[in-house]
Parts: sequence; C-alpha cells; structure tokens
Amino acid sequence: MSNYIYKCVPVADVIDTGKQGKDLHSYAVSTYEKAINDAASGGWEFVNIDTVTSIQKPGCLAGLFGAKAEVVTFKLLIFKKPA
Repeated sequence: MSNYIYKCVPVADVIDTGKQGKDLHSYAVSTYEKAINDAASGGWEFVNIDTVTSIQKPGCLAGLFGAKAEVVTFKLLIFKKPA
C-alpha cells in the first residue's frame, strides 16, 4: 500500500463573476482550473473538493464594544502525491 502526502489549497466559496451579459461562469471555472493545474504541475493529483467553515471570535476589547464572531466559509481543494 502506498503512502501519500496531502496538500490542501483554499479557494473562494463565492466568486464574483462581474456584470451581467458576460460569460458569467467561465471566470469562476477558470479560477478553479488554475488552482488545480498549478498543483498538478508540481506533481499533485486532485483528490477532492470540500467546504470548510471557520469561526473567529472577537478579542476581549472588541467583544466589549459589541463585535460579533466572524464566520468564513471556503472551499478546499485536496491533492495527494506519493510520499
């Protein structure tokens, strides 16, 4: 059984494609394609895409002034290559 090392590359969950009337999806697709092709050129094999949500709570002082926790959702491209 082969051993692998893994690499995770974060990409935006939402990609602003610009104004209406343009090819709205080609920019979003090319953003993901570039990330995948960049990793592949380094010998990494694409495995999966996953959604990750993280939360960052405000510090003590910011919390006193009513700051709320920030929730960020993004996609992770997961790659592997033999160890």
